[in-house]
Amino acid sequence: MNRSFLYICIACCIMFFMGTAAAVSPVQTEHFRVVAQGPNIQESDLRKIGGDVESVYKQVSDALGVEYKSSGKIEVQVWRTPEKGMALRAAAGSAVLYLTLGAIDNGLLRHELTHILIAKPLSTAPRWFHEGLAMYMEHGDIRNVYRRDLPPFKDFSFVRLDARFGADKTEGDSYLYAWSIISYIMDTCGKSKIKDIYGQSGSFSDKFSKAFGTDLRSVEKRSGEIFAKYK
Repeated sequence: MNRSFLYICIACCIMFFMGTAAAVSPVQTEHFRVVAQGPNIQESDLRKIGGDVESVYKQVSDALGVEYKSSGKIEVQVWRTPEKGMALRAAAGSAVLYLTLGAIDNGLLRHELTHILIAKPLSTAPRWFHEGLAMYMEHGDIRNVYRRDLPPFKDFSFVRLDARFGADKTEGDSYLYAWSIISYIMDTCGKSKIKDIYGQSGSFSDKFSKAFGTDLRSVEKRSGEIFAKYK
């Protein structure tokens, strides 16, 4: 075979596959813009994913009593292979979801959508609240998943809990402590109270007290009891 002809064939194949990828237009749903990233992703794939993420969005939005409010939509980037080694990840600050085709985990999707939905209305909330609420929405009762006791947390405070996030040796347990606190609040004050927090004024501490009818200091004082029950 003539070498020039071979190069032409290769170039045509590359152009064909690039054209195929570009031909798949983004799919728009009520809250999402679903975009194919790479070849071999069909419009039907995007439409199915759009329906799936809208369904999970409704679950989270109804439970938390909050909607995504922005001039744009939440972007869903769909990949053939895990982006950065993860089947699903998110950038809450920029409202982008990265999904691997055929590998949607609804629990993890609830987790990431929780972060996206509360990012702006609860921008002053500490990390433990964001992560605890996301874990609560992802798993419900996390004890059915992890099945292990929490280690003691000496001299607990919310400041110390927040400091544990991002630390290699303590970050894993931090999510469980945060889940325990949120579970206690939901069970004690009522799940519907979370819907009252967005319209409150003042600092996060003020909003928390007005919405849940208790203050953060009181919750801190009961941390030992909470961790013993929710472990």
